[in-house]
Amino acid sequence: MVVKKTIRKQLGKKIRFEVFKRDSFKCQYCGASAPEVVLHIDHIVPVASGGKNDLTNLITACSSCNLGKGAKSLDDNTAVVKSRIQLEELQERREQLEMIMKWKEELRNLDQDVLNRLCKYWEKHAPGFSINNNGKKNIKKMLREFSIDEITSAMDIAAESYLEFDKEIVTSDSWEIAFSKISAICRVNRDCKDDPDLKDLYYIRGIVRNRCSYFKNQLALDWLKAARSWGVEIDELREIASRCTSWTDFSDKIDEAIEYQKELEKDAEEAMNCKNQGDDV
Repeated sequence: MVVKKTIRKQLGKKIRFEVFKRDSFKCQYCGASAPEVVLHIDHIVPVASGGKNDLTNLITACSSCNLGKGAKSLDDNTAVVKSRIQLEELQERREQLEMIMKWKEELRNLDQDVLNRLCKYWEKHAPGFSINNNGKKNIKKMLREFSIDEITSAMDIAAESYLEFDKEIVTSDSWEIAFSKISAICRVNRDCKDDPDLKDLYYIRGIVRNRCSYFKNQLALDWLKAARSWGVEIDELREIASRCTSWTDFSDKIDEAIEYQKELEKDAEEAMNCKNQGDDV
């Protein structure tokens, strides 16, 4: 009986590059990265068992993980073989370094494309204006902290809330103000996912800020949060903010609202205790 021998088809540079890029040039077994180690392409299902050269059957592995480190017998050609292997590994390192640089270049081009698209997205809100280099640096900084969706959503809100028009043309001052608000809006929107009241509290704080000549930004928010934690309703806080005449007046009214809630809670607790005592009799 003749056994048909499986012939291993050599992988081209293109598919090797795609596998390395997909796996971030890291061995998927031990985590070692190129160019510190030589990377191989390993077949998940071996070729001898019918494994194909498809991307789904290929994985990045370092030479140690792929070949193993089992002891092997040496012969008289050991030095020659070792030199040849070292030369092959050196060439492989060079090729993999080139692949890494190409991958990095692609990532850099992608980052630049994202930046350009975000700039155009914002500029559509105010035709005639363009983002300068300093503005682009700010968007790059946002991209390190927020997703594209978070930034574009914040741009929409900033444009709607702060852009002002003079004969259908955006004013320069409002354009600067609106752009400067994008990062803060991103942060507020993210925080509001964890605290649904936060958006209302920010709005109420803004009312207080506009009514008080003296104002402490963080302290105002802390007081509003404290009031909500004691059960003071959003509508009541909004009413306090819209009627306050000074920073002192605002703080006093917040204290009163909290004290009132504490008294309500105390009365409810006493009523519950009385009921429990009555049930025990």
